[in-house]
Amino acid sequence: RIHLELTVRQSLYYTAKLRLDNLEEIEIEKKIDDILEQLGVSKIKNNLISKISGGQRKRVCIALELLSEPLILFLDEPTSPLDPQTIEDFLSILKDLSNNGTTVVMVTHKPEDLEYMDEVIFLAEGGYPAYFGDSKSYKDYFGVKTAVSVFSLLSNSSWIKKYKNPRPVSEIQGSHTKISKSLNKPFFEQYKWLSKRYFKIKTNDKVNSLVMLLQSPIIAVLICLIFKNITPAVLFITALSAIWFGTNNAAREIVSEVSIFKRERMFNMDIGPYVLSKITVLAFFSVIQSAIFILILYAYYSSNDLVVFNSPIESFFWMSFLSISATFLGLLLSATLSTSEKVMTIVPIVLIPQIMLAGLIAKINTTFVEIISYFTLTRWGTEGFNALQEEVVIEYAISNLEVATTVSNATENLVGQFYDSYTKWFGDLAGTIKIDIIAVLILISIMTYFMFRQLKNKVEVV
Repeated sequence: RIHLELTVRQSLYYTAKLRLDNLEEIEIEKKIDDILEQLGVSKIKNNLISKISGGQRKRVCIALELLSEPLILFLDEPTSPLDPQTIEDFLSILKDLSNNGTTVVMVTHKPEDLEYMDEVIFLAEGGYPAYFGDSKSYKDYFGVKTAVSVFSLLSNSSWIKKYKNPRPVSEIQGSHTKISKSLNKPFFEQYKWLSKRYFKIKTNDKVNSLVMLLQSPIIAVLICLIFKNITPAVLFITALSAIWFGTNNAAREIVSEVSIFKRERMFNMDIGPYVLSKITVLAFFSVIQSAIFILILYAYYSSNDLVVFNSPIESFFWMSFLSISATFLGLLLSATLSTSEKVMTIVPIVLIPQIMLAGLIAKINTTFVEIISYFTLTRWGTEGFNALQEEVVIEYAISNLEVATTVSNATENLVGQFYDSYTKWFGDLAGTIKIDIIAVLILISIMTYFMFRQLKNKVEVV
């Protein structure tokens, strides 16, 4: 798995920056050009990886690994999705790598691949070795004429008993030099290049980024079309939108590249800079979304006859903070689940309870539900917007055709929807922006802790 949104050169360049030490820009460029030339893909180095063929992608994957000059290259069925012509070209490249000193260990179920191998290991049922030796001698050993015939024999346990290693591993004599070293780049060096790469991925994917940014004006304009005045529902939808932006933006960002994450962890990439790079880039988009959203609301409600839009600057910062906080929730889901499909199935299940526990849809009537609501971002986000707005318009029907309006204190109106224990427990802090900030920061800390645990578990499973 590689980042499809990068060009071939960009993919190699950022990998080089993360893995290689003490190389000047000109040295990195030369190394990239040499490897691409060696693998026969230099002509497509400025093409997006999403636009190149499957065989070319395989070569780019190998190019990424060759940057660090490995002595051994492990490949798991690399020819499985390729057409016959591409397979021949691909295996010829592997043969050249082998001739140049790189040991290539390849798992395959295609008999024709064996023609390019120097040595072959056949594993019988259960993973037990049935043959290890020269690729030209295995047919005589099994007494068959084709490689396909060998596979049909491997279910017979007698080949396991018959097998004897013709070349047992011998002890290494003499001194040897440690040829591999740990590439442990500083935290901020990793963070810088991970952030640059991730930002390039997002900006290269112009359609997806544009759709992501368009969510904000679409929802904000709909609010203005539906709500003539600033009602509690306007503030609630604003908070919910901020949480949706952050969660949805981040929900697929780890799970979609988990194989890349595992591979880079083997090169001592720390979890901290990896997560921080995600937060930084996604926060950039959250801030833009929040600015557009609040600007539209302010432009529409600033001249309202009953209640104007108060504190637009503070509301912008609060919405940005809330959206960035929801980014942690999205990343936690992305780190916990195994596929993008599972994540997008879970996102609504996570967000729907937040709608019900915000205090607007229904009054919270028990201490138990009150405590549960403390673990939702909408609860504190909605309260924060009410605290900043100060006054809202309450609308109620006096007949089938008439709707009366009255101006009410925004915070008192919302806190009245919570259970009595809220004001008893928190006293003067209840209903203030201070407690909202503290609560959201606590939730961020909890989500960060579990996110790191999930990411560590992903590595341990490898």
